[in-house]
Amino acid sequence: MASTVSLLSEKSFLCFLCRDVFINPVTIPCGHSFCKTCLCHSWSKHQSTFCPQCKRVFSTRPDLSINRILADVSENYRKNRPLKPPVEKVEANVGQMIQERQHKIERLKYSVQLLKTSCLREVRESQKVFSALVHSMEKSHKWVVAAIEEREQEEERKVEMLIHDLEQEIRQLRSQEQRKEALKYGSQVLHTSENDDAEPDVPSCASLTICPTDMKDWSKVTMETDPCVAITRRALSEMMDMLKEEVNRLSKSELKRIQKYTADVNLSPKTAHPSLSISEDRKQVRHTDKLQEVPDNPKRFDRVANILGRESFGAGRYYWEVEVGDKLEWSIGVVRQTINRKGKFTVCPANGFWTLSLKPGGQYVANSSPPAVVGVEEKPRKVAVFLDYGEGHVSFYCVESGVHMFTFRDSFTDRLHPFFSPGRLHGGRNAAPLVVTSSCCSI
Repeated sequence: MASTVSLLSEKSFLCFLCRDVFINPVTIPCGHSFCKTCLCHSWSKHQSTFCPQCKRVFSTRPDLSINRILADVSENYRKNRPLKPPVEKVEANVGQMIQERQHKIERLKYSVQLLKTSCLREVRESQKVFSALVHSMEKSHKWVVAAIEEREQEEERKVEMLIHDLEQEIRQLRSQEQRKEALKYGSQVLHTSENDDAEPDVPSCASLTICPTDMKDWSKVTMETDPCVAITRRALSEMMDMLKEEVNRLSKSELKRIQKYTADVNLSPKTAHPSLSISEDRKQVRHTDKLQEVPDNPKRFDRVANILGRESFGAGRYYWEVEVGDKLEWSIGVVRQTINRKGKFTVCPANGFWTLSLKPGGQYVANSSPPAVVGVEEKPRKVAVFLDYGEGHVSFYCVESGVHMFTFRDSFTDRLHPFFSPGRLHGGRNAAPLVVTSSCCSI
């Protein structure tokens, strides 16, 4: 092996990024190799999956498996390589600094192109959405106007029919009065006639009288003067339902876009309260019924059953998911690196906590000042956390439905850690763990 290595130049064993001998090298589809840590850091810093050497961009994140052969050869070279004069090392460092800055210029130019494409896509999407909303509102308004006009015409027809019936009864009553007068006059004529002994064929007064019970009781007849009160409200209600559906659709689209910022989040045992149990892979945490013997340190919570993520973020965007399942109580989010971890404290943004909680009664609460109740139609079994450090946003989403739950808006100056609390046991009913399900580098 040593003889084979000696035939190769040192360049064959150097990582393009750190300019040192490979440590845990990985080879990506374009054929270039890098230290795994260097590549992950590069992708995290530039927020894109591309080859730092040939600039090839990958649509999906390549699987980063250790190249065992290259790792063994590189380790052997590390042990047997000759020492270089200090001057060469300085020249190499200067060349590396120049190359890094040139590469930074290229990445900045490429980022501007991505920015323009993203902004143009968002403008087109907003134009499409708002045009559809305006069209729908105009359509709804036309429907409201048509419904009101139809209701107006219907009420007018009812009034016309009532007036017709009233006029008909008025004519009947007048006709009755006229017949009564005629009958009365005819009787007087008959009584004064001495030559006429025949019985007159004149109807009696009773037969000409219209019975009041046969006529309509108009005192109970009323007219609706405001029949359209619910039409606009109903149209607005339907519009609100449509807006809600559109917001949910956009939330799903937004969630899909931010998933590209997935971060590899691991739990930090050094910060865990003694009552918490952490899995070996540092992805699960549960509350136990006893305190474990653990060394005390300034980073460990000593009063509340909380734990932090090992990773800290001081810039960029990061996304991770937490499986909450059917748990009765939990809290997740991000916290300031310098938060108080000893004794009693209030969970709120002013104290460095930006968290969402499920309370034992089934209520979701954003721990703002004052706390804000978060309404959800579907109980999430998996909740996503998205941190946009630069914009000062911490957002929460229901992963299954894609619905946005809540967003904190603040400004960050300190580094932030993922935060987890599995909640109390509640007699064993809340013993299930919180599970961090993200498993790849932030890109």
